[in-house]
Amino acid sequence: LWLDNILKNNTKITHGEDFAGLSKVKGLIARDYLLIFLKHASYSVTVVNSAGIPCGYLLGRCTPRSQRSSGSGYRGAIRSITTALRQCLNGITLKTNRYGRIYLEHRRDTLRALSRLARSVPAGCEGELILFAVREDLRGKGIGSRLIADFQDYLRRNGCGGYYLCADDYCNTGYYEKHGYMRVASTGVDYKDGRKGMRFHLYVRDL
Repeated sequence: LWLDNILKNNTKITHGEDFAGLSKVKGLIARDYLLIFLKHASYSVTVVNSAGIPCGYLLGRCTPRSQRSSGSGYRGAIRSITTALRQCLNGITLKTNRYGRIYLEHRRDTLRALSRLARSVPAGCEGELILFAVREDLRGKGIGSRLIADFQDYLRRNGCGGYYLCADDYCNTGYYEKHGYMRVASTGVDYKDGRKGMRFHLYVRDL
C-alpha cells in the first residue's frame, strides 16, 4: 500500500491538484505506472521489517547483447503478455474518465521523452534501474544501499558492465550523484494542456 501511495503522490505532483480526491482515477493511474514498470522488469526485490511491513522496493532488468536474441523464455513471455493485457484493460477504463484521458496524453508525452533519453545510453550499459523507493520515515538506515548492492550483484552475475536510470525533477537526484552516478543527458516535456512541464535526466553507473 505504501508503494501505491508513492505512485499516487507522484500522480498528484505531475498532473496537478485537479486529481486530488479522485481516488478511483488515481488508483487506476498508480496501477498503470506499476504495470509499465513490471512489463520491463526482470528483477524485483522488496524489503520488509520484522512486522512484515514493506520498507523498500526495487525493480530492474539486465539485458546483455548476448541474451537479447534468445528472448526471456516461456515464463517471461507469459508474464509480458499478461502485464500488457492488464495495462490495456486499465487503459480502456481510464479513457472513460476526463482526468484519465488527460493522464493518458501526459503518459504518451512522457514516454516519448524517456525514449529520447534512451538513445543516449552508452554502449555496454545494459542494465536498468526501473523503480527504486524507500519509505520516507525509514531512509538513512541503509535499506536503499542494500537494495542497490544486491541489484548490482545481480547485474554482474548476468554479464552487465553498467546500468542506467531515468529520473525526473521530483526524484532525489542528489542521492544518485552522491553515490557515483553520472548525469549524461536531460530532456523536457511540455504538456499540451498547459500544465507545468517536466525535466527528465539520464544517469549511468559503471560496475
